[in-house]
Amino acid sequence: MNLAGARWVAVAGVAALTIIVVVLAMLALQRSRGETAAQPNPVPSFTLGVTTPTPTPTLVAPSPAPAASRADERFLTTGSAVWWRGSAGGCGGIEPLIERSDDGGATWTDVTPRYLGIGQIMTMSAFTAVDAEIVAAVGPACEVQALRTYTDGEFWEPYPEVLAASRYLDAADPSVVVFPGEPVPAPCPAPTGLRTSGDTAALICDGFAWVGTGAEWTALAPTGVAALTFVGSDVLLAHADAACDGTAVSRVAAGNPTGFQPLGCAAGTDPAAPTAVTTLNGDVLLWSGEVLVTLEGLV
Repeated sequence: MNLAGARWVAVAGVAALTIIVVVLAMLALQRSRGETAAQPNPVPSFTLGVTTPTPTPTLVAPSPAPAASRADERFLTTGSAVWWRGSAGGCGGIEPLIERSDDGGATWTDVTPRYLGIGQIMTMSAFTAVDAEIVAAVGPACEVQALRTYTDGEFWEPYPEVLAASRYLDAADPSVVVFPGEPVPAPCPAPTGLRTSGDTAALICDGFAWVGTGAEWTALAPTGVAALTFVGSDVLLAHADAACDGTAVSRVAAGNPTGFQPLGCAAGTDPAAPTAVTTLNGDVLLWSGEVLVTLEGLV
């Protein structure tokens, strides 16, 4: 081989080697780029000073206590020598209760006539110094009877003529007030606390007192009424009042249903508890829960 041929072979070899190096470099570069794309660096995060507050649970006010049922209704009545009290009960449900006291309410004796199968009491009143009468549902059929006792509550006897003259809430349908002659619709579906004076009746509907003669009813001013009774033709109310830390007692004069006269406060009693109220010789007697309170000289 001459000198020119040798140079040509050398140049060709160098060129070939250069091409191989370039190809290998390109392959290495592509591989490096692929690995970088497959494993990206983490994206930095930044706090901009705005945070999402933790949600605060919504506080729901507790539901008000349910109104006392008709079975919880209370009665309190006084003769000059013996006091009587009771709870209504309900036919086929809560048993009614009748108690008497001959020591001014210091002690009480259970005189409920269970032997008669008494199921519910609708009215209770003392008609002499020592004797009482009730209108009650009796027996398996809850037959309405007027019962009187002349034996300190040991025995009770039915008196049909007394029932015929009685006024009471119907045992099966409390929306009906039974008057002598014909029934009268009450001002609400489920009244309680019916009391009467002559031809006038008063009752409670959802914390409001109503007074009526015949089928005409008028709402009285105070609200939150727990119990009522008559003082002559006026209505005496036991009710809730923000100014009384207990059960307030007010008087609504006949003919002025929108006005009332505050009389006193039975402190420490609960106007939401089953309650009965009556009067004796100018004093107000209030039976609330387990407490019997005397408010002297209010009427």
